[in-house]
Amino acid sequence: VIEYTLKVGNLWLAVYHSYKCEPHASNFGGYIVLNEKGKLLRAEGGYPGLCQNLSANDILCLTHYMAQGILSTWISHCEIDSKYKLSCKRIFATDTDIEEKGKIQYIKKLYIKDKDHFYFEVNQKGKLYPVHCKRDGDVFNCKGL
Repeated sequence: VIEYTLKVGNLWLAVYHSYKCEPHASNFGGYIVLNEKGKLLRAEGGYPGLCQNLSANDILCLTHYMAQGILSTWISHCEIDSKYKLSCKRIFATDTDIEEKGKIQYIKKLYIKDKDHFYFEVNQKGKLYPVHCKRDGDVFNCKGL
């Protein structure tokens, strides 16, 4: 089942999420890249998370993943490469052992201001802290926490 679609340049990214039939290693889902006429260009396993357009050709994805009591959250900067593969680099990540209730930390929400600025909220011990990020060439510099 398709969770959402996103226009990236002249392509469409369709992301699906499934809890029923895939092993944890593939993050329960994947994505499909289509051209404007609907032709399938690539299908790939590995759920990228909830993605939003940063600009016409690049996106940010927020991913939550839990395995063996460890909650991991991360934000990635992604582009669709020349082979129609979603190519992502992590910008910020958290890992928390959920049994350590006083130390729980995870990324809660992602907000995009414009193509060069975004911020997100980190829940740390029940309190939200904003982290602001600004593009500097090919790198994002983030401040907060």
